[in-house]
Amino acid sequence: MEPTNNLGEQAMREHVIMRKIIGMFRSQKGAQNYQYIAFMFATWRLQGKDIFQELGILLKKELCVG
Repeated sequence: MEPTNNLGEQAMREHVIMRKIIGMFRSQKGAQNYQYIAFMFATWRLQGKDIFQELGILLKKELCVG
């Protein structure tokens, strides 16, 4: 384990810059939704999984689509 939080800060940097430049969070709910989606994508990326495939699996599971 590294003695610094550098990896955590690097993971958040892209999203912080996007928020500041675009100003895309116009509501609390929008910010929460973005945070949830970004967390899932980052987790799948770190696990070496295909983001599109994992998203498809999740949507099929949640929407009960065959």
